[in-house]
Amino acid sequence: MRRALPVLVGLLALAACREPYAAPPPRAATDVRTTQWGRTDQGDRPAIRAAEQRCIAGLSPRAVSAAFQAVDEVADELVDLCSIEIIDDDPLVWHVWCGSDATFQSGHYLAPSGQPIQCAGGRADTAFECIGRILARHLLGGGMSSHVEGVEIVAVGSVDEQRVASDGEFLREPCTDLQSELALPEGERWTPPTEEAPPSDADRAGVWNERLSWCRAAFGARELRQGMSRTVGGRYALAAMGAGTDWLRQYRQGHRGRTCPSRAAQRGECTEARRVDLFIRARARQGQRAAEDCTPPEGMPGGESGEALYCFADCQARAAIGRNPQGYDAPSAPADLLFGAASADSAGWIVTSAGGEPPNTPSVRQLLLRD
Repeated sequence: MRRALPVLVGLLALAACREPYAAPPPRAATDVRTTQWGRTDQGDRPAIRAAEQRCIAGLSPRAVSAAFQAVDEVADELVDLCSIEIIDDDPLVWHVWCGSDATFQSGHYLAPSGQPIQCAGGRADTAFECIGRILARHLLGGGMSSHVEGVEIVAVGSVDEQRVASDGEFLREPCTDLQSELALPEGERWTPPTEEAPPSDADRAGVWNERLSWCRAAFGARELRQGMSRTVGGRYALAAMGAGTDWLRQYRQGHRGRTCPSRAAQRGECTEARRVDLFIRARARQGQRAAEDCTPPEGMPGGESGEALYCFADCQARAAIGRNPQGYDAPSAPADLLFGAASADSAGWIVTSAGGEPPNTPSVRQLLLRD
């Protein structure tokens, strides 16, 4: 132990005499300059603009969202009177069916008097007027006017094989006002029968029954238009069709052995056949969100490329608002589904159009009878 102590002291003395380690010379710092990334005009502007145009060309998601809201509200408000469904997964085309026994006086074309219905927190005289109000609020009012051009409405009336009562109100007043209002051609109009020439039993089960089906359709169409009157203006096409007993005949052909879904006990009576079917299509605009509607912030980095990229992202963000789960972005129904294809063949129906545009009778007939 004594020998180790002098050695340790000597090592410490040598360490104290060594020169310090020399630090390397300082390194020169790299010059920091403003980057040009994001401030260049050399981006692929044509590709960005093309992508933006594809986005702009789609149907307004606000129109789709409003259509779904309207469908839900109609279903909630009129659950005891009418049924509603979307046609072919197109939320802008609806089929509304209202049973005549609940919406019309028995054997007549007018609604039960003094029986208003609850509608969206208020009251409406008829279920058809209520439907019109809901359509107007969701699809035609406020900011929706820039997305929806108008609506197309086709009302189809159907009856069973019961005879029109010889002493009933319909023969005394067979909707002469509606014939004029919905532009039924002069040569096809009818007037109340006279006591000197009363209609036969066959006529009361045939031609007068068909006229009743048209009067109910025309009344429903007029009431629906009345519900929209404050906002629709002239942005509508309206048609009424009397289909007589065709719905019931079609049912019997497809269900052999059954005369009516409810198996009515009395001959010629079928509650389901006494109905008014409304086919409604919202004409929503496509490609109306012009590029100039997008205004990039001032001082946007990237020059024109940055502005184009900003507007493309803006369009995508707007398209995501209100989009339905199916990703709907374009109408699936043909443009002439309800109107626009004139046909000389009326299928034996009484057909009128109040807006001048010809209804597509074969297409509407297929919609009514496809089940």
